Amino acid sequence: MALLAWGVLSFGAVYAWAYWPLFIGAATLGIWGIVATRGWRDPRVRSFTYALGVLASAIAAQIIALPAWLVARLSPGVDRFFRQFEVGYHPAALHALSLDATATSVNLVEVVALGVLLLGAARAMRIVRIEWLTSQIMGLAIGVATIGIVQRALGKPNQTLVYGFWHSIEPGSPFGPFINRNHFAGWMAMVLPLVVAYAWALLRQSERPAQSGPLGWVRWAGSVDGNRTALVASAALIMGVAVVLTQSRSGMAAVAVALLAVAWFIGRRSDGRWRLAAIVYIVVVLFGAVTWAGADLVAARFQRAPAEIGGRLEAWQDTVRIAHDFRVFGVGIGGYARAMLVYQSGSRERMFAEAHNDYLQLLAEGGALVCVPALGVLAVFVAGVRRRLIANDDDEMTFWLRRGAVAGLLAAAVQSCVEFSLQMPGNAVLFVVLGAMAFHRPRSGTHAYRV
Repeated sequence: MALLAWGVLSFGAVYAWAYWPLFIGAATLGIWGIVATRGWRDPRVRSFTYALGVLASAIAAQIIALPAWLVARLSPGVDRFFRQFEVGYHPAALHALSLDATATSVNLVEVVALGVLLLGAARAMRIVRIEWLTSQIMGLAIGVATIGIVQRALGKPNQTLVYGFWHSIEPGSPFGPFINRNHFAGWMAMVLPLVVAYAWALLRQSERPAQSGPLGWVRWAGSVDGNRTALVASAALIMGVAVVLTQSRSGMAAVAVALLAVAWFIGRRSDGRWRLAAIVYIVVVLFGAVTWAGADLVAARFQRAPAEIGGRLEAWQDTVRIAHDFRVFGVGIGGYARAMLVYQSGSRERMFAEAHNDYLQLLAEGGALVCVPALGVLAVFVAGVRRRLIANDDDEMTFWLRRGAVAGLLAAAVQSCVEFSLQMPGNAVLFVVLGAMAFHRPRSGTHAYRV
């Protein structure tokens, strides 16, 4: 929780003074989780470690200093780039395949640290109650949402200060502790479906009073369990309002898709009565948040989308050109911003340091060298999560929280089509924790949840 709080409250850990402690903490916590649970005995840990090792080796290959003639032979685009980038360029005796070896090195450390955290956290969740962790994440999310809502209520139009005092190095559209409102929305969109699933799990545990009729529900509403469920449901609504107030189209779309995923999970495992209750609950969260924050503002924001997407389309076209010229070895993970100094074809009043599409950017930065092992890591992870979803050996609470975590991962995947929230280390750590919640295997002896 300290790691998650540091990641989000330190401006998304976008600065070096914030992300280096985050990486160190992530690696330390991951190693502890593996050692404390003897994770090396788990074949899933070994499989993921092998895949992660191949991916890390591929990224490391991009920063190895090679003879200039070999670089020119392996990746001709590197020499062409520097001849346009530097006046009077003369190739050094040794050069890396990456256009920005320093940035690639930082990203390599991040990949290793977060990969270790995923393995360690997935193992540690065998000794830490997943419901406790979810409640703590929810508490942090309410605090972060409150910061954003208060800032929006008290701030001036086009406010550029974070926390009311912090001037960002680069211009942005701050919201809450983030420099960019889209990154705030991305962080919140990952947590929101988890909290919705948490509220649903608490409600499902109340099936017995439901069977005793309306009077039973009235009694339950005044009980500790009833109030707890209402608290979690209200937290989800507050978080939804915060996302809508950002006016982030990608964030709102990601939330909508994630909640539809939660509804689909519920629909597959519930009868007509509970299915109707789920629909009502999710509709209240979605439309309640939009109505509370201002439906007219949301409508106006989406109406402007066709006129404002032109810049992203140009960036995507330039990214495809980069990917074509560096299709085997890429420009180096983290080297996209430098590549665009030459490849950006549109107006340069605003430079694109990110592609606003993480998939295209990975293709340009990694080439086949990195993308193929990255797909391997993804395949191992997805296969592990799928096995957990169909194993049906979770207790009732874990059953729904696991699906809420999967929906949160889906929200991040959807937003990554038009944004780069996961490039914020604070968001990436939350993504990894949700991945561990979806990937973890419960302790033996846990009572399965049967429907």
